[in-house]
Amino acid sequence: MSVIKFEQVCKQIGEFELGPINVAIPAGSSVAVIGDNGAGKSTLLKMIMGLAKEDRGRIQLFDQNRVLGDNGWKKRIAYQPQTTSGCSSLKGSEMKKLIAHFSSSFDEERFSRYVRELNIPLNKRFDKLSQGVQKKLILALTLAQPQDVMIFDEPMAAIDLMAQKLVIDEMVQLMDEDLERTILFTSHQLHDIRKFADYLLLIRQGEFLGMFEKDDLASKFTRFWLDQPLQQPVSCVVHTSGDGREIISYKENITEQELNKSNTHIIRKANVGLDEILPAVLSGELDLKNCHNQHYAGII
Repeated sequence: MSVIKFEQVCKQIGEFELGPINVAIPAGSSVAVIGDNGAGKSTLLKMIMGLAKEDRGRIQLFDQNRVLGDNGWKKRIAYQPQTTSGCSSLKGSEMKKLIAHFSSSFDEERFSRYVRELNIPLNKRFDKLSQGVQKKLILALTLAQPQDVMIFDEPMAAIDLMAQKLVIDEMVQLMDEDLERTILFTSHQLHDIRKFADYLLLIRQGEFLGMFEKDDLASKFTRFWLDQPLQQPVSCVVHTSGDGREIISYKENITEQELNKSNTHIIRKANVGLDEILPAVLSGELDLKNCHNQHYAGII
């Protein structure tokens, strides 16, 4: 079952356009939304929450269309925004009381543990806290609401290493507690993406590139170093260096067979990791659409 489905969704903000987005996010998955700054990641999350209205297309939640005025679906989603508003004058204890009142899933014991481990003062006004402590408080309030879908917008930004470890460990724990729980998060931290994400949803300057299985994408590409420049086209090659002695293939066996037939000696070969793949994709250097046998996960 898909918990979130985008069908031809587009959003225009000035001259910037996000979409069209066509994707179905399965229940029980962890999805990293990846893109450069300004790519449209936060806007995508806001559209899910109804905080930004799509201009075209349709978004379904829990296999149902959203109905204007019906916010019942929000009771099944916990959301940590990148920035907050309207709570500057509230103390942490008052924010907790407010969230606990409206959230049926709020776990007081869990929240108290986060406050203790992250050293969050609840007796101070929100606007008197440092940026990092503000972020810790918002994360603690969100993590303490174990919902069917949990959405985090840049959860690792502006927090220290200890807090980052706690957040990722708690995300793993939340997924283990409920195998149908789904977590979406935006991140620039490759370590967290490697450790936690099942799928990678990629956006480049508003263009939806697809949603890919992380492990499939991480093992998909092979770099070949050749003893001479490539003399003729070879199947499945998506990148060739300037001197033609280094190529990247999305189908190792086929490319290797053709190189051998052409008497091109392979000096060595190696897997291309996510630390190279993702920057190349987001910069446009590597076009995943050229990989004809790519595995699109959850694409309608």
